[in-house]
Order: sequence, then structure tokens, then C-alpha cells
Amino acid sequence: MKLRNLLLVCFALLSFGAFSQNASVTISPAGTVICEGSTLSAVASGMTGPFTYLWSTGETTPTIVANVSGPYRVRVTGNTLYNGIRQVSSALVNYTVVIDPQPTIVVRGDVNVCPGDSVKLVGKFRRPYYAYSWNTGQNTAAIYASQSGTYVLTTSTSLGGCNFTNSASVDINVFDNGYQPAITALSPLIACKPAYFNLTADPGFASYNWSWFDGSPTGGSANTQTNTFLLDGSGGGPILDTSTVYLTVQLGGGCKFSSSTVVRTIREIEVRSQYCGVYNYNSTDSVNAELVLSYLTSPQYQFEFEETGHPGITWTYTSNDRWCRFADVTPTLIQNKFYNIRVRPVIDGVPYCYGGTCQIGIATLRPNHSTLSYSERIDGSSVDAQIYPNPSSSEFNLSLHSDLQNTSAVVTITDLSGRLIETFQFDGGENTVQFGKNLMNGIYMVTVQQGDFKNVTRVLKSN
Repeated sequence: MKLRNLLLVCFALLSFGAFSQNASVTISPAGTVICEGSTLSAVASGMTGPFTYLWSTGETTPTIVANVSGPYRVRVTGNTLYNGIRQVSSALVNYTVVIDPQPTIVVRGDVNVCPGDSVKLVGKFRRPYYAYSWNTGQNTAAIYASQSGTYVLTTSTSLGGCNFTNSASVDINVFDNGYQPAITALSPLIACKPAYFNLTADPGFASYNWSWFDGSPTGGSANTQTNTFLLDGSGGGPILDTSTVYLTVQLGGGCKFSSSTVVRTIREIEVRSQYCGVYNYNSTDSVNAELVLSYLTSPQYQFEFEETGHPGITWTYTSNDRWCRFADVTPTLIQNKFYNIRVRPVIDGVPYCYGGTCQIGIATLRPNHSTLSYSERIDGSSVDAQIYPNPSSSEFNLSLHSDLQNTSAVVTITDLSGRLIETFQFDGGENTVQFGKNLMNGIYMVTVQQGDFKNVTRVLKSN
């Protein structure tokens, strides 16, 4: 019995020693060339779990992802057959990780190249086991670009069965001697004066210079890619209709290129002053606008009409010259009514800014610019009222010749909106009375009433 027990103990000791001596850890895969992103696994034998892991990278998982070439080792802790704890480390394995080539192209200079020059293009992130291929047919890491176009670099490798291929590209622009830099308008090139204009040039140049004439003695300049400038004829210069804007750009190689564009500021067009404040037009007459569109071969002018008795209601007539014939205007202008007129230019179908308002009247005044009304009653009595001068720059004379000597006359003055300005009476026996000295410039309605006689007359107070 004692002998049997002794044999069992010896057998167990021999088995434990053999088991513990066979415990090992290896890293899979066993090959030392692997692809970027490959998984390394710790494989333990001769032990039972649970296991704990510690890689030379500091990670504590059964598997890790390898993206960097170098030595890798893992230590595994587990249990022996009789629940003893055992730590076993793998051999140090030096892996070569084949990186997926992500090429970039470094431009040794500027992507914009002066005429006759070239620029060096260098492929980066190269490895000895990568193959290079440019779309130019070259297979070196660096090339020279002397023509405009898109240059593509493709890098690839099949080392270790890792079939990686990637590309990068760059656009190179080799300029011609006759190149003119593009000017892009960010706002309309025609605008009412004063006007701001926004212009921009293409990017990629080493420097920019703008210059223009704005009516001042020296004009203006700027050194930015995008430029905002004002044309208002300031600085004592002439009122501008047009201005040429010049742009000069410079490349890194030192060569310069220039171009230009024209901007236009439209002055407000006025109805010619000698036609304003005239109140004895008839429907066959005309007015005309100032000449400010002389640079256009086919200018148009749009005349706007507003009857003073209906403010806010307007209509227009477009003429192919500076003249507006009343007979062509619809709705028809009516005799004994007053109208506000203003005019604006039309360029390529686009109307621009109106000038000031000119007021006219379609009414016939006597040649001596007086206003006369005569009334005769059935009984033979008569009233003759006359206002002169009309228009007047100081005061008006009201002359009343009437058979109603003992009846006072009432004079009422209103503006065109009907607002009462002044009222007064004078003896019917008086021959002439003066009024209006303190009136502001403008058109007024004067009503003279004596008995059942009533006369309404328009008068103009002007300087």
C-alpha cells in the first residue's frame, strides 16, 4: 500500500513538471512581413484560463492591430494543471509593416509658373519598396512640370501580398506671355452715381495692384485680391460717366500680367431746365432730357408723369431719343392740369436712377403771361378778373373790373393739395390789389369770388 501511494506521488510530480515545461506563447501570424492594419494574436499552450495579456505596446487584449514596423512581444498569465499560476512570454518578433501608400505631391515653388519656367514636383512618403508612376510616363520620385495641366502621381506595392495603390494630383498653370488676368464683377458694372463697385481677381498670385480714375487728381489704388471702390467724381475732378479699372498681378517668379475693365456711373438725368416751370404747353408740344448717355449707340430715356392732383399715381413713356412728345404719352395729358415729370436712362433694358422733378402745365396763358377770366351775366352786368405777372418772383397783381361796385370780393389761396394758405377780402370798388409776396415757391390755386361770380386761376411763385 505504501509503495502504491509513493508511485502515485512520483507520477504526479513527473506530470506537473512535464506540463509546466511545455507551457509556451507564440504570436500569429508567424511571418515577419505583414500589411498595415493586420491583427497580431497571442496563442498560449500548456496552460489553462482565465488568461491575462500584456503586449510590449502596453495593450492587454488577446489581439492587437499592427500599423507600425518594429519588435512585438506578448506575456500571458494562466493556470497550470493543478491551479498553479504561470507567466510565459513569447519570443521577440520583429515585424515589417507594409504601409498603405498615401502619397502627397510637394510643389517646390508656385503652382502658377512664369512663361518658359518650370516647377519641381516631389512625391512624399516614399518607401524603398514602393513603385512610382506619373501620368507623364515618368517613374521617379520627383519630376519637373513645364506645361499647364493636372499632374498625377500613383504609388503602389505588392510586398508581402499587400496590394496597395493610391494617387495624388496637383494642377499646374504655366502662363503664356499674352495672358490677361480675369476680373470678376461682384456687383453690376453700371450703377447710379455715386456708386460702389466690387471687383475680384483669380487667386494664386503673389501680389495684386488695382488702379482707377475716380475724378480726383490722383485717382485710387489698392493691393488686395478683392477690391471695393467708390466713383463719385470727388476731389474736384469731373463728373464721371465711365472709368477704366486696371489690374496688375505678379507671380512668385516675378513676371507680371495686366488687364482692365470699364465701369460706368450713371448721372441723374434732368428734364432740361428751360422746360420746367412752364405752364402754357399744349398737347402737341415736347420736352427733352439732358444728354448724358453719349457713349451709347442706342440710348433710351424713360419719362415718368404724375398729375399733381393725384399724387402717387404715375405712368411712363419710353423714348428712343431724348425727346418726349406729349402726343405720344398714354394716358393723354389734359389741358388745364399740372404734371410732375422726371426722366431716367434705360441701358440694355434696365432702367436706372431718376433725376429731379420738373413741373409743367398743359394750359394756355395769355402772351403777356397774365391770367384773365371774363364773365357776363344775363342782366348785362360783367366781371373781368386778371392776375399778372404769372409766374411771378415777388408778388401778384389782381385787377378786378366789375359792375358790382358795392359787393366785396373774397380771395382764397390754396396749394395743389387743397390746403388753405391765405384768404382776404377787398372792396369791389378797388381796381387792383397785390398779394403773394410771402408765398413760398410753388404752384397755387387762387379763387376770386364776387357775388355769384367765381374765378379759379393757377399761379406760379418762382425765383
